[in-house]
Amino acid sequence: MLLNRISLVVFVFYALIVCGHCKDDSNKRILLNDPNYIQQLITHLQGELQTLQATVQTQHGEHQTLQTTVQTQHGELQTLQNTVQTQHGEISSLKTQLSQANKVGGGSTFVRWGRTDCPANLTELVYSGYAGGSWYGHTGAAVDYLCLPRDPEWLQTTVVPDDYTGRLYGAEYESNTGHTLFGPQSRDEEVPCAVCRSTSFVSSVMIPARTTCYSGWTKAFSGSLAAGYYGHIAASQYVCVDENAHPLAGGADRNDNGILFLGVKAFCGSLRCPPYEQDKFISCVVCMK
Repeated sequence: MLLNRISLVVFVFYALIVCGHCKDDSNKRILLNDPNYIQQLITHLQGELQTLQATVQTQHGEHQTLQTTVQTQHGELQTLQNTVQTQHGEISSLKTQLSQANKVGGGSTFVRWGRTDCPANLTELVYSGYAGGSWYGHTGAAVDYLCLPRDPEWLQTTVVPDDYTGRLYGAEYESNTGHTLFGPQSRDEEVPCAVCRSTSFVSSVMIPARTTCYSGWTKAFSGSLAAGYYGHIAASQYVCVDENAHPLAGGADRNDNGILFLGVKAFCGSLRCPPYEQDKFISCVVCMK
């Protein structure tokens, strides 16, 4: 459009000059011989040219602005592409980690009381050791049963000769004569334990008063619910001792006490009977999913 206008102005100016030399048209020759007319024509053409030059400069500026905008948007596009590539890499990494986690599986841990091994084909042994905890008659006793490893590592600290401390003892089966919850002749025997990790399951739960798991869960082991004696001063907790419990190999066969494992009986009242029954020993099962 702009080039067309420039070409038109040049053409008109050229035509007028040529016509000024025409011999056949006296009117045009008179007009072109008029200095005022020629001056007006030149002034008009100069104004048109200045207008066209201003238009060209404006459009050139707009072109520069558009080029700058395009360059800016191109840079932003490059940044977005880099961001997308980075996020794509992060997503790929997360997918890989998730895939590896799914392949590894498992992860749930539990303690198998009364044994030094873990259920076959379902779990792996983390470590085995000895059951321990607080003294059954101490008022400040901790309630936890601990599975202590066979290879303790000691703190590098100075021994202070005072008794302002907690205490840790071993554990013994405390069943009366004739009870076989923890194996025959288990009274006063020391208690082994094993920390097991599931290789195929991510959750585990100990269910009291059951020997089988509910639908959808897999049985790790079952046995007898155990706790401390209800008449002792120290509190205790409920744990599941394996149905094929063993005494600790090489343990002392004497009444050293410590934290005790006793069978747990049902006591009717606030406990609903039925379905529970008075003085029946409570079973337990450890289930995984």
